[in-house]
Amino acid sequence: MRSIYPQRPSDEHAGDHVVVFDVESIVEEAVDDGSFPKWPLHRPVVASFLKASLDDHRYRFRMTSIVCQPGSERDFYQAVDAQMPMGATTVGFNSRGYDLPVLQLGAIAERRFDLAGLSHHARAQRFGRSHCDLAEMYSLYGGTKRPSLLEICDRLGIPVKTTVHGSDVGNLWRSGDVEAIARYCEEDVAATYCAWLAHHAWRHSDEALIVRPLAALAQWIERSPKRAHLMPFATSPAAVWARSRALALGIADALKLAERRVQQFADERAFGGVATAF
Repeated sequence: MRSIYPQRPSDEHAGDHVVVFDVESIVEEAVDDGSFPKWPLHRPVVASFLKASLDDHRYRFRMTSIVCQPGSERDFYQAVDAQMPMGATTVGFNSRGYDLPVLQLGAIAERRFDLAGLSHHARAQRFGRSHCDLAEMYSLYGGTKRPSLLEICDRLGIPVKTTVHGSDVGNLWRSGDVEAIARYCEEDVAATYCAWLAHHAWRHSDEALIVRPLAALAQWIERSPKRAHLMPFATSPAAVWARSRALALGIADALKLAERRVQQFADERAFGGVATAF
């Protein structure tokens, strides 16, 4: 007999096609008491996305940052939507409490009702597969107080907020230093991805789920001078550990493959000998 009680949707997030994102925003006027302004008051200025996919046993990465200049808001939300396809798993940190509501409200305010990807991820179920809010995952869905990204990364040996903090974004924007905001946003995205890999590997009890992609990310960062601001993620304690373990896993895989080939060759010889006897 089927249960009459609804079942919670699965939170088994796929790791083969992940889009990690972060949004930096400003407010027109500071709150009188100095507290963090409520999210409806925030206007996005930069959104960064790291696409991480596994194709043909190789991890591939692409970082994209989108700036929302005054007058280009409609184009900004369309570009954001293009980075969030329905088939991907989007990942953020406190994204259900801040990033997604801010993006959703901004898109609605611009009368962009044609953004299916952004809409899909903004209304994803809390326990569903489409979106993963790491702040919820690490706090066991409210079992304890939500940690900050800084607290999680400090504990895991992941660099984060080394030069710029969220409180600096307003001044940087007003001074026209958009590149500094974009670099900061991309650093937060990289930190979120590293934290995601750690939780994903833990969730599935499989070290390879952090070792291989994190080692590949470090190599990807090193290959381009344009990603120099992300270099701390290639040399962090977490990355150094992952690269050493990735080498060990690669050697183990090569040995297993060699053993299978030797066994296959022996089986073929044995089969051939039996056939000749007949």
